[in-house]
This record gives sequence, structure tokens and C-alpha cells, in this order.
Amino acid sequence: MTAPEGPIPGQRIVKPADAPDTNVPGPLRLPAAGNAAIARLLQSAPSPAALGDLMQLAGNSLLARIALPSAPAGGAPPAPAGLAGGATGSEIADLQMKLSRLQASAAPLTEDGKFGPLTEAAVRTFQGSNGLEVTGQPDAATRTAVDTAFAALSPPVRVQVALGSTGLDVGFAQQKLNAAGATPRLAINGVFDNTMLGAVIAYEIVAVHRFPQGIVDATVWAALDAGTQGGFVADEGASNTPIEQLTPSGTANALGVQVAGTSLHPVTGVGGLTSGPAVHELQQKLNTAGATPPLKDDGSFGPKTRAALQAFQNGKVPVTGTADAATWAALDAAAPATTTGSISRTWDEVVGGATYGLTSNYSWEIQKTRMVVTAKVNFVGLAPPAAWFGHVPAKWNQFQGVDPATGRTMPIDFQMTRGGGGDSNTVEVKRGNDRANAGEWYLGDTDAANTIPHEYGHLIGLQDEYQLHPADYVRVTGHEPPVGDAGGPATPPATIATGIQAAMVARSGVAAKAATVGAGLKPGAYAQRVVAEYALLAPVNLAAVAEVPGPPKITGLPAFTTTGEVLSDLDNALRDDLPRYDTIQVLSYSSGSIMGDQSRVKDPHDHGAQPRHLAQFMTILGQALGGTWEARRR
Repeated sequence: MTAPEGPIPGQRIVKPADAPDTNVPGPLRLPAAGNAAIARLLQSAPSPAALGDLMQLAGNSLLARIALPSAPAGGAPPAPAGLAGGATGSEIADLQMKLSRLQASAAPLTEDGKFGPLTEAAVRTFQGSNGLEVTGQPDAATRTAVDTAFAALSPPVRVQVALGSTGLDVGFAQQKLNAAGATPRLAINGVFDNTMLGAVIAYEIVAVHRFPQGIVDATVWAALDAGTQGGFVADEGASNTPIEQLTPSGTANALGVQVAGTSLHPVTGVGGLTSGPAVHELQQKLNTAGATPPLKDDGSFGPKTRAALQAFQNGKVPVTGTADAATWAALDAAAPATTTGSISRTWDEVVGGATYGLTSNYSWEIQKTRMVVTAKVNFVGLAPPAAWFGHVPAKWNQFQGVDPATGRTMPIDFQMTRGGGGDSNTVEVKRGNDRANAGEWYLGDTDAANTIPHEYGHLIGLQDEYQLHPADYVRVTGHEPPVGDAGGPATPPATIATGIQAAMVARSGVAAKAATVGAGLKPGAYAQRVVAEYALLAPVNLAAVAEVPGPPKITGLPAFTTTGEVLSDLDNALRDDLPRYDTIQVLSYSSGSIMGDQSRVKDPHDHGAQPRHLAQFMTILGQALGGTWEARRR
């Protein structure tokens, strides 16, 4: 289980008597360290003892970088790539972002890297408004004018915040401090508490190089904005729609967490797979490792392949004639690059407070002009509609691998095929329109064009991107959780938390939804205050609920003791129904991608399939072809 992030249990946010007023700058006296210790930290070569004085207050990560005071924490934001004629992908996405912010589009543009009719219309609008020839094409003159106009936009208005401050700007500062390496990570709760105070002081010392005042003023904001993009609300499109700009944080990893000790390779050979991509991969690796005579790369595990495998195993691993985990590890070390491979990824994810496990079987092949990724599915039960097979490429075949150093490109095509065997995924097709999962798909699904590509993502090892804890959201998406609603409803967070617990005692998802969504709670900073308040409540023992035979049958619930982790408690205490889903949703984080919940999360910056979803295949291209590959829109 993933622990909730937020204030330490039992901690109350109290403004000390000697803390400055929110709008009055001035140095703070820190009981845990004192001004003398801070002064020692400002010396050119701080001693270990001086660093230790603030270690608990500010965290190791930021303080460790005090030895490198020349660069702002987080580094300078990367410059946007130049847009050549006919370019696509990230360069078009950058153009879309700028046109949207410049109100050249009728509505906020989806930054999907595709130069479609809406983007062309926005280009035309911008050209017409700026005295340029109206062609609808982003020629050099248009791009220069867009860049100039974008650079002239007013920077976001920053409000000075200090201990005791609350609201949207506090949340933005928390995002940027996290991106700069705040340790421990700050909950994006819109509350300037003592934990945030430590991070601010450390940042002032490391990045701003001033005697700390414990406030985020214009100087600190300037350093934070220089080090990390995003973290403000800007109007986009002619409709002036306010949209929160994402704050990058870390490197996205959209894959499920691989179970420790498992291999990505299926057992191949005697007792395992004896044909197909896994055998192709085995034969290629054995040849690279020096098989004599070289094997024919035919994908069939015959006597010659077995003999070559045994020869390779001799002296390295037990000689079995089977490529097991230990043998594959030795082969990977000796011959990492192949043009064909088979993956069997066993992984876990935590979604909505529950832990789920799955094994995803898929293969890939680097052909002359493209890379093909295939998930083979053994459909049982009813026959799958033919349309399902077309939904996958329609959503996923939007990318290409690009090696920026050489300009090489490789389109990535995804496909779903029917078939059985040890390298297939079993999916039961059922009647009805229930909520699909990786192993059950429904004929009556009215949104199959999105559902099937989502479930296909699981078949290639991608985890869900909805109902996540904050740290999981950062790991998966590569940006900080949104501040969202920082103001909240009139109901205090502690009252909402108590209502959630009462709903659990009543075993009522309807009551839980009424206490949260019904009270006006929305995802974001205020909801995270509710999460923190819930963690302070005393545990409650819930008695078992017997099953009611029906019809309709009502499932029973086992006895359960609450833990203070609200998502897992809701998952364990309530039946799996829509009210429970809605309650967990508002207390957690979701992306708007194909692996998230597009129906509930409206985010033009993150929709559909995303480059992060192809990271594993970029690594494979680099191993096979050399270079460092990036996933970009075609």
C-alpha cells in the first residue's frame, strides 16, 4: 500500500507568535536551528555540523545541493525546439500551446502535436490579426511572430505567501518546491505549514543565496519560475478558459511496477515457448553471443537451437536446454540488442487504494521501415466485435521514434491479434455494459473506442492513471499533481473527514459520496486537506455484513478496521459501486490520458496516448539501433 502524503499525523498548523505577517517580509527565528546556524550555512564551505542543524527542518535533498550554488534548483527549463516547415510532434504541440495562450484559437487547443483543422484555423486567425499573409501554414515569419507575441505575454501575477497562508498560490509554490527537490515532498494542499517553511528556507539558501526570511516573495518566485515551468492558471482560447499549466517534475514512468525477482522474458525452450517472437529473440542473442554454427533465425526451437543454448549455459548457469530467468539474464548481458522480442511483464499497481496484479504478454519487431508492437489475445466466452481490433491502431498509432542526433525516425505501430498459447493474454467477452477490466470486456460498452485502447494499454504493461496517490501520480505522469480546487466548500475538512468515516461505519457508498461530492468537494488542494484530516481520526472497527441472496444479490463485506489511509479504507469498507468510485475519485488524482479517465478529467494538455507511454520501446530502439530515441507525434 502507498502511504498518504500530507501533514504528519497529529500536526496542527499553528502560526507562531514571532512569525511574520503574510505581506511583511522579515527573517524568522527558527527554534530548531536558530539564526546562527543559518548564518553558518551561508558561508562558502558549510561544515557538516552546520548542515546537520537544518537537516530535519529542510530535508537532505535540497541541502545537499548547497555545494553547487551557481545553478537554480531544478535547472533552467529546456528551450522549445525550432519548428521546421512540415514538422510535427512536440514542435507542433509547442505551437499549439502558444497559439492557445495567445487566444488565436476559438477554444483551448489540445496539445497533441497534430496539425489538424483547429490548429490551422488558429494559425489563420493569428496571421490575420498580425498583418501576416493568411495561409494557415506556420512559415518562418509566422513562427517568429508567434514567438515574439508569446514572449511579450505578461508573466503570471505572483502573491507573496508565508507561514499561515493558504490558497492557490501556496499550492503552486508547493509544486515548484517539490520539482526542485523538496525533502520530504510537500503535500499539494494549499497550506503554508511548518513542513513547507523548512523547504522554503532551504530553497532560499540554496537557490536564492540570501539570509532566509521564510517567505515566497518576488525574488523566490523568480527563482522558482526560472527553474520549473508551469504552476499558474492562464486563460486559453478566445473563450478565455482558465487552465492550470502543468508543472514538470521528474521523469514519467507509465509502466506498472514490475514484481521484484521476475523476468521480462517468458520461459523459452523445453517446457516453455517453442515458437514465435521469444524464440526469434533467443536465436538472435545466441548468435550474437557466438553460437557455432550460427543459428537460422526462424523462430522455431529445434535441436540446433537447444544445443546452442546448452553450449551458452555451460559454465554460466545450469545446463537445462531451457531459457529461464537466469539464462535470459546472462543472455541480456552478453547480447542486449535484438530486432525481435517477447515480453512477459508481471507487475502491480495501486489504484483507488487497492493493489492489483497483472501479467502482460506482448511482443515487438523492428522491421525495415517501422516497429510493430503486438498483443495477442485469447478471447473466451463470446466473440469479440471486429471493430475492437480497429480501435487499437486508431488510438495508438500516432507516434514515431526519433533519434535527434541523427534525424532517424521509426513509426511505431500497435496491433491486437487473436491467438492462444503461453504468450497470449486471456480476455473473457461478456454481454452487458459493465465496467471493463484487463480480463473482462463487454459487448454493450458504449465507449468501446476508448475502453478497448485503454485495456490494450494494460496488455502492453501500462498502469492505470486514475485514482492515484500523489507520489504515484508524479511517477507515472512526470508532473506534479494539479492544485485544482484550493478554496473548497464551506464545510471544514475535518467535518468532511468525519462524514466519510461515518459513511464507512454505515457501509454506504451513497453516504460517502454525499459527504464529499455532495458537499461540493472537488479534486485538488482542499480535498488533500480532507485526506490529512481523515488520517488523524481514531481507527474504527467495522463489523462484517452478511450477503443478501436477493434477487438482486447484495454482496457481503468482511470485518474491517480503518487504517487512516482514506483511499484504501474506502476500498475495503464499501461495496464496489459508482458512489464509492466517485468518492475515491475526488480524493485522489487522475490524468486525462487514454490510461487515465478522460470522461472525468478534462485536460487539454494531457489526453489520449502520450509519449511517456512509449518509453520502453524507445529504450529497445536505442539498444537495437544505437542512439537515444524519443517518442514524438507523427
